[in-house]
This record gives sequence, structure tokens and C-alpha cells, in this order.
Amino acid sequence: MSQPALRVRGLHKEFGRFVALDSVDLTVDEGEIRAIIGPNGAGKTTLINVLGGQIVADRGSVEVAGRRLNRQHPHQVAKLGVGRTYQISSTLRRMTVFDNMLCAHNAVSGKWFSLSAGRLRKMEDAVLADLKAIELDGLADQVVDDISHGDRKRLEFGMVLATRPKVLLLDEPTAGMGLRERHELIDLVLAVTRERGLTLVFVEHDIDVVFKAAETITVMALGGVFAEGKPEEIAANSAVQDIYLGGTG
Repeated sequence: MSQPALRVRGLHKEFGRFVALDSVDLTVDEGEIRAIIGPNGAGKTTLINVLGGQIVADRGSVEVAGRRLNRQHPHQVAKLGVGRTYQISSTLRRMTVFDNMLCAHNAVSGKWFSLSAGRLRKMEDAVLADLKAIELDGLADQVVDDISHGDRKRLEFGMVLATRPKVLLLDEPTAGMGLRERHELIDLVLAVTRERGLTLVFVEHDIDVVFKAAETITVMALGGVFAEGKPEEIAANSAVQDIYLGGTG
């Protein structure tokens, strides 16, 4: 029997007297598409930051495909097959779309300090393939500052794909986007996730996007897991409705 893609047990994190994560348990199967939702302050982004290595938990354990994370730095977590995006787009905005993707491929190569023309030319086919996968090949020569916010989000997703992850952690992937852009991006993410057999864990405030994309939904409140289930189960859960309508968190 294969190991879960992610297994979290007893995860706890405090910032001073504020409990950001309170004994969180989470199991995500290989190939699963999991949404994490909850009101502001529920602990969603803190959880993603711990899973990605940006924050070290005070207690508890995280396993990626059966391998336990032990205070690894983000680049070490990435080598285990975990890729992530952030709420705020982190592209290189004065460079072209192509060069952004090239930088991502160069960094993943393990020789990021080498900028020889010969090495970079050898990456061009892979760069163009990833740009085509995220439907930005037509904007390859555009400076990132000149493309839309939605296309920058798409590019950031592509740069994560350059790391060839097995697990994707997306933190508010559709933040700041219009309705059409949000659904176009999530459709793209789902298509690539399924085509490449990836595991997807995403935090999202847009409930329409969540119910469209997720196979399983984890609801967080006050730093803990409040409920978990299939979209139809979460939609029918009156206690979850009370959390959102009442603003708990």
C-alpha cells in the first residue's frame, strides 16, 4: 500500500500567546485534490508555511510520501518534491516571461550560479514546453510588468512546475483576480495536476472555486481542523455555515 502524499500529526505552532496551529492532523492521499478553507486567522497559511518549510512547528510531525520533515529549509523541502506558491505573486517583474521560467529551470538544475550560454540554450525546449503547458508561450517575450495580474499568477504556477513537484501547495492562487480569470486559472491548475498525476493542496477563499475543484475539503477554525469531508458533506454541514456566517476565527 502506498504512503499518503502528506501526513500531518499533532501539528502545533504558537506566536507568543497566539495559537496559530492547535494539534492539526491531516492526511492527503497521492493524487488527491484537497482544499483548505476557513475564516481569517484560522491557521490556513501557517499550515501551508509549515508544510513548505518556511516555518518550523513547535510540536508535531509532517511526512511527505513517508519521509519525515525535520526542520528542513524550503529548498530542501522542494527537493523532496513539494512546490508552493504564495498569496502575493513572486515573479521577477522586470524580466521577460521566458527569462522568469528560464531562471526557475536554472535554479532547479543545481547549478544556479552558472549562466553559460550553452547551458541556458539546452534548457530552452523545457522552458517552452512549460510555457505552453500554462498557455503563456504567446507571451514569452513580454516583460512581466506588462502582463496582467492573472498571467503573472499563471507564470508563478509555471515556475513551480519547473521544480517537477509531486505535491503542489497553492496559497490563495486566485487572489486579486476577476471572476473569469479565477476560473480559467483553476481550470488550468486542475488540468495540469491531473495530467501529471500530482497531489494538490490549496488554500482558497472563493467558495465557488473550492467546490468546483476540490475532491475533499478541510475546514479550519481557531488553528484546528473543524470539519473534513466531500464538498457535498461540507455544503450540508450547518456548523460550517455558522463559522462563516458568524465570523468565528
